[in-house]
Amino acid sequence: MARIPLATRNQIAEKELPAYDAFMASRTNRPNVGPYSLLLHMPEMAQRLEALRTYIRAEASLSQKLQELVMISVAREMSCNFIWYAHAAPARQAGVRDDIVDNIRERRAPANLEPEEQIVVDFTRELLQHRKVSRPTFDAATARFGQRGTMTLTNLIASYAVLAYNMNTYDLEAPAHPTEKPLPA
Repeated sequence: MARIPLATRNQIAEKELPAYDAFMASRTNRPNVGPYSLLLHMPEMAQRLEALRTYIRAEASLSQKLQELVMISVAREMSCNFIWYAHAAPARQAGVRDDIVDNIRERRAPANLEPEEQIVVDFTRELLQHRKVSRPTFDAATARFGQRGTMTLTNLIASYAVLAYNMNTYDLEAPAHPTEKPLPA
């Protein structure tokens, strides 16, 4: 149970209802669960965060496979079960090998990564563990993905970190996944 109730329309201030309604309309056919069910207590902020997240996800400089690898790496580094729940299976479907997903979940170093996979895992871990990225890791990312791709990588990590901070602060539990184990404590 989350520390605060999930937002519903009748809890929203009158002046924020247009933002709430627009956000809910933008999420048609998607359940109102996860971080946005919390963030909708501030509908304008939820809209802006979702706009940033969807903009970055649509950026072509990082493949879907690499984006999913980043997201599960953020989930692991920040111990966010909900992001893990939402992205471990899609990572596998996008082509991230099973052993890589399993090793990340268990905090083991993934072995035999492709060069671009190693770069995004190292970049994500360094940024979240040290709050900065070393020059060699930055240079490797820029050489592989260019300036735009490195900016995309940085902000993909940041946008999912914001979601993880909120879910961890408000203790939002992930539902049981039919195929994926949750993150160990």
